[in-house]
Amino acid sequence: MNTNPNVVVLVADDHRASALGCTGREPVRTPNLDRLAADGLRCTRAYTMGGLTPAVCVPSRASLLTGLSTFDAVVGKTDNDYPGLQTLRTDKPLLPEHFRQHGYATYGIGKWHNDVASFNRCFAGGDRIFLGGMSDHDAVPVHRYDATAFYPAESAQVGREHSTDLFADAAIEFLGTRSGDEPFFLYTAFTAPHDPRTPPDDWAPAYGQATATMELPPNTYPEHPFDIEVSDIRDELLEATPRPPHRIRNHLAHYYDMITHLDLRVGDILNALEATGLADNTLVLYLADHGLSIGQHGLMGKQNMYEHSLGIPCVLRGPAVASGTMVPGLVTHTDVFPTLCELADLPVPAGLSGHRLWQGRSGALNDPDACLMAAYRHVHRCVIADEWKLVRYYRQRRRGIVPGYYQLFNLIEDPFETRNLAYFLEFERLAQEMAEVLNELQTRHADPLLEQLA
Repeated sequence: MNTNPNVVVLVADDHRASALGCTGREPVRTPNLDRLAADGLRCTRAYTMGGLTPAVCVPSRASLLTGLSTFDAVVGKTDNDYPGLQTLRTDKPLLPEHFRQHGYATYGIGKWHNDVASFNRCFAGGDRIFLGGMSDHDAVPVHRYDATAFYPAESAQVGREHSTDLFADAAIEFLGTRSGDEPFFLYTAFTAPHDPRTPPDDWAPAYGQATATMELPPNTYPEHPFDIEVSDIRDELLEATPRPPHRIRNHLAHYYDMITHLDLRVGDILNALEATGLADNTLVLYLADHGLSIGQHGLMGKQNMYEHSLGIPCVLRGPAVASGTMVPGLVTHTDVFPTLCELADLPVPAGLSGHRLWQGRSGALNDPDACLMAAYRHVHRCVIADEWKLVRYYRQRRRGIVPGYYQLFNLIEDPFETRNLAYFLEFERLAQEMAEVLNELQTRHADPLLEQLA
């Protein structure tokens, strides 16, 4: 009987950190994810680092798979080189690939959204593989595993189930084949709750009446107070501005339905794992690629530096993980690779930039390594240190790109980020210190934006 812990990684799409029932921050029901968190650890300040492409899910998944920052995870660093940014590093092992090299049976299901060759580097098998970024949930074009890594578009078959059911069923079928003789690494990436926010036809809407009178958070605006250069992004075109409260409540109702249905199927996967008798020797990680704004700050996407878009759920259960653990430190996708290696007693590849999830980062302002940086294309950069966040917006000028407007938020006293302190005299020194830390992190990460500054 194998003694190495198995690994199950479940990745959601657009699931923001506050949309977990156990946080008590939104009226959404997630009993299975709540149970997973209670049985293991939950990172209360987990973030995506964003990315340099319009589709933030591409670089966030690249960071998860490589254990490297959004600036280092891919081949090619120019923020306009969209195809290049989809190509994962070939000179370093990817997370599932590393486990495969150490005797694990690796299996991939669901959304990939990176280069095809890297999928086959990672997985010895798979099913219902979606190589695109988004699709109608009832008509997802999926592939069977192709050992040649060719995956021609014409070979894709349209799924006959809702995407969440399609991918969850594939995971359950795989678990049903496991005997415990060899360790496995199962990676299942869902396309929910990404839009179009359409739960299955037989799903009884659970939030329509509840959200009709739901009190919206104080950062719900009809439109963003100033131009942050995202108005032409597809996400922002989902709802015309100004965005009235009743339309935001409608979007939220569908969003919550998608999450609760996803939670139900996560529960089915956990039950299937229990049925194999392998649950006690299996690490289960649930996280998302990034968050999402639905009317918060007048936005509809994740192409911004606010908490609702950067914050992600991150829950881990398994052997050697103490139940009921809350991790208050700063964590991000790069921390998953070294964490899973240590828990599986595998060597950690050299050069990874992450920490162990249970350690987190202190956020100490005098230590840039203890802080987190995030980015969006050539227009937004931010640094998170302790309870503070500084956002720097850039503007295109004739001679090049120049820093523009700043925001400074106290995330403890102002969790909804409604009061910008950047231009208050009493916070001037703090804003300058954080700007210096951001400059240092941009230099360390070789941020390509630095080359474009006027």
